[in-house]
Amino acid sequence: MAGKQLVILIAIFMLSLVNTVFAQKQWSLQECMDYAVQQNKNLALSKLDVENKSIDIEIAKREKLPTLNGFSNISSNFGQSQDIFGNNARNDNFSNSLGLSSSVSLLNFGRIKNNVIKAEALVNASKEDVELVQRNTRVQVLQAYLQVLLQKEMARLIDSSAIFSNLQLQKIQKSTDLGVTALSVLYEAKANYSRDVQKKAAAVQQIDKALLALKYAMNMEEDQEIQVDEKISLIEELLKTDDKYRSYSNMMWIDHPLIKKYQYLNESIIAENKIIRSSLYPSIDLSVNVGSFYFNNLTQGFGKLPYMEQIQNNFSQQVTLSLNVPIYNRNSVKYNLQRNKILIQQNAEQLALDKQQFSQEMQGYLLDYKNYEKQLVLSNEALDNTRLAFDISQKSFDAGKISIYDLNISRANLLNAESETIQVRYNMAFSKLLIELMATGDIRF
Repeated sequence: MAGKQLVILIAIFMLSLVNTVFAQKQWSLQECMDYAVQQNKNLALSKLDVENKSIDIEIAKREKLPTLNGFSNISSNFGQSQDIFGNNARNDNFSNSLGLSSSVSLLNFGRIKNNVIKAEALVNASKEDVELVQRNTRVQVLQAYLQVLLQKEMARLIDSSAIFSNLQLQKIQKSTDLGVTALSVLYEAKANYSRDVQKKAAAVQQIDKALLALKYAMNMEEDQEIQVDEKISLIEELLKTDDKYRSYSNMMWIDHPLIKKYQYLNESIIAENKIIRSSLYPSIDLSVNVGSFYFNNLTQGFGKLPYMEQIQNNFSQQVTLSLNVPIYNRNSVKYNLQRNKILIQQNAEQLALDKQQFSQEMQGYLLDYKNYEKQLVLSNEALDNTRLAFDISQKSFDAGKISIYDLNISRANLLNAESETIQVRYNMAFSKLLIELMATGDIRF
């Protein structure tokens, strides 16, 4: 009994160890994006659409092959009929035919070939849709991931402020106990510490909300635990000026899935145009029939003509060339060609519209990146000056030259300067990554 309890305890320990290790896993940005791509439902639907259209390619290719069908029918007739001389006679009979038939298209003016081209173009266009969904998914995860990092860094900043206010409170408490400092100063220090604790709780709430948004972007369940890699080195690396980001606006259309998608759609429409035109020309089909038949006049008695003997004697083969010449099709070809032309124009207009919107977004992000570069320099300068001002205020307060209210104002200014600098850093990092994602479809770091 003791041995079983020991085994159970060991098992529980191992499970808890596994859960601990799993819970401690830190997700990098690349891992989050890869996971989101794998779990995205819209992406799964797009991939199924590719598979579905790939079947159309196989169907179109096999139109070149001949068909093969077996046939058999049995019929029986009972009653009488009258000949041309007015004589009535019984016409009871039994018949059976069977055989194989095959047909193949010999001349169709490229209809089969262009059906294959059309199907392949539509599959390739669907693949580009998959890539567009992947890019959009990565952008959503990128934004949510950096928001988590931002909220965590803001929480650390508020936490350090709370630590400072707590130390300040302890220092003033001792001074008040000695009768050196007024009670109003002590109460103000306590109020400052309470405000910082409240801000810290609000910051934790913002982290939870950011993590929840990241889970949604990754298509994770709400009860799943996730910890992001909090290495600030990623942000610091992204803040380094890199001139290649300024050239993305010129190279972003190279192999871009949006361009390729409409190119493939146009290929399919052009192929459809040729398919429509092929119906204006004659087509030739070859058919081959092999079979036999059995006939028995029942008025002479069933079975007098052996079935297998007659089947063998009636064996025949037939080869047929069928020529189909279109003469009048109610102008369906004319109207289908008009519709085809309109589709090409619609694709061109839609592509131009999408390119315009995409280019405007890219130019906006490039402008944001340049502005954030300038803002970062200015905010760092302001932060350095604010720190110097706070150091002087701290020394002046310790020397009794300024009140705690003046010190709190100086400390609030420092906190605001640090917050603004952090926000600019993350905005700049996000713009940089977003530009690379929009231009290349992925990030490399």
